[in-house]
Amino acid sequence: MSLVSNAQDRWREHCRVVYDATRISIVEVPAVKRQRIARLLKNYADFATYYFPHYISSPCGDFQIEAANKIRRDNNIMAVLEWPREHAKSVHAGVIIPLWLKALGELKGMVVVGKNETDGCTMLGRPQAELEYNQLYIEDFGPQHQHGNWEEGEFETTDMVLFKSYGRGQSPRGLLNRERRPNYCLVDDIDDDVIVLNPDRVDEAVKWILGSLYGSLAIKQSRLIIVGNRIHPKSILAHIVGDTDDTKTKRPGIFHSKVYATVDGTFTGKPSWHQNFTSEQLQLRFQRMGYYLAMREYFHQPVIVGKIFKNDWIHWGKIPKLSEMDNIVAYFDPSYKSKTTNDFKAIKVWGKKGINLYCIDAFVKQATITEAVKWLYDFHESLPDNVIVDYYMEEVFLQDMFYEDFENEARSRGYFLPVRGDKRSKPDKFARIQAISPLWERGLVLYNIAKKNSSHMITGIDQLLAFQKGARIHDDSPDADEGALWILQRRGRVDSFEPVIGNRIHPNLW
Repeated sequence: MSLVSNAQDRWREHCRVVYDATRISIVEVPAVKRQRIARLLKNYADFATYYFPHYISSPCGDFQIEAANKIRRDNNIMAVLEWPREHAKSVHAGVIIPLWLKALGELKGMVVVGKNETDGCTMLGRPQAELEYNQLYIEDFGPQHQHGNWEEGEFETTDMVLFKSYGRGQSPRGLLNRERRPNYCLVDDIDDDVIVLNPDRVDEAVKWILGSLYGSLAIKQSRLIIVGNRIHPKSILAHIVGDTDDTKTKRPGIFHSKVYATVDGTFTGKPSWHQNFTSEQLQLRFQRMGYYLAMREYFHQPVIVGKIFKNDWIHWGKIPKLSEMDNIVAYFDPSYKSKTTNDFKAIKVWGKKGINLYCIDAFVKQATITEAVKWLYDFHESLPDNVIVDYYMEEVFLQDMFYEDFENEARSRGYFLPVRGDKRSKPDKFARIQAISPLWERGLVLYNIAKKNSSHMITGIDQLLAFQKGARIHDDSPDADEGALWILQRRGRVDSFEPVIGNRIHPNLW
């Protein structure tokens, strides 16, 4: 079966779903009907829930309602909706909001743009399905579809509203329908994994959106809505916003709705769309995806993996017995920023035997200091009697508010864990962590295969692979790695020195 036939079959099935979900089940007197319609048009959430039950399986999120109302109030808006995956940005911006505006009499024409012509046509099929088969909408606002088809890239309604699609870069000049220019344009998922790697193509696409495309819309009243995920630090979306790694100044005059999967931007926070997702559901997804993929898809933190630390350098294997290690260090990086769960707390346990280094265990999680300290005590109590581990954290933390967490745990356990302070005056973090990369490159590092399924170990490795200059990602685990390895390497040099006693060859020099 051809791709076209598959697309047609999927669209027909979608139309059937729309029709079945919106069958009329009540008979109203005209006055009651008018009152109901007026009430629904005033409230976006009620409008979406009533007319689109096949899309609205849970109540609208606060951020969805806010964006819709902002777009409704400003008829000359340029908006960027940077929402996570599965947060209905395409449904709201591509179907419900424009059909709300149409019901209000404000939609004169709509343009949808995808990364290519096929994507653009496919997106056009969604509003056409509603206008042809949504019985609730048709009952209240009359027959809609007149002629044309999404497969051909355009269709028109009975009130002469033109819906048209384009692929990225196609010429939209002369886009008129009976002397009316479209006044609503949706640019949806314009980025792809190839174009973001070519700065010239990205720049060309940005100029096309802001020039040819935006210029084809009505000057006085037109809404340009751009939705998508930030899949690269220098993506098209990032350039439209004006918020790239190179430029932190946002483009003036843009409504930028940037929503994370959780309210506070952490893996453990309250879901932004709490009406639809639970914290447990999101955390399971983040855990299964891994750190840097979850950061990209749900927190708008795109990561270029392997710029400094390569995936090929990560090796798993059976490590020596702990009692056979020359030295073992557990290094705790509790994060400078706060004691709360906003930041990752990292404890990395490293061992050294000869010139080889072994990552024995890890705690890497957005958690409280108390939880991390408990893990450290549990790890200590799991050790055989003949194994000695040196515990370290930065000196500043031992003299800070973090000390009380150790003190409280000590009272609970009946002993104080001997944690030493790392007294170094540390140089630049990027330089420090980059300096240990040759240890991985030379194959001197081995990860404990007994912990291969540990989410803490996986998150730690993800942070290491994602580490790069200027990246807006968490680096607490690589920082703890550097602290532990600096101590082990320094101790190894001291231990390997063997003094030699003998006669001085040149006594006159002494």
